[in-house]
Amino acid sequence: MDLPPSSSHDSLKELWDEEEKPQEIETVRKVVPSAYHQYLEVFSKVKAEKISPHHACDHHIELEGSLPPVGVFYSLSNQESNTLRDYTSENVDKGFIWPSSS
Repeated sequence: MDLPPSSSHDSLKELWDEEEKPQEIETVRKVVPSAYHQYLEVFSKVKAEKISPHHACDHHIELEGSLPPVGVFYSLSNQESNTLRDYTSENVDKGFIWPSSS
């Protein structure tokens, strides 16, 4: 089995944003096998909290005439409702999701 080449970076700090805490970087380094250290930046919590920049090939898919499937509504407990509200609010603030326009 061929292993990927090792990272050419001297430190993970070069790969990650300045906001990343050094102890988090070292924790990830210890957990991920060294053969995969070149991919460590995918574990960055700071980068995961940001949406990717827009590119020239970004596009919006319009599905005219299609409707979302009809589903059964069900009650949520207070805890479930609060968790859903927090998740939705957090991801709207990040720009990961937005209100439907359909």
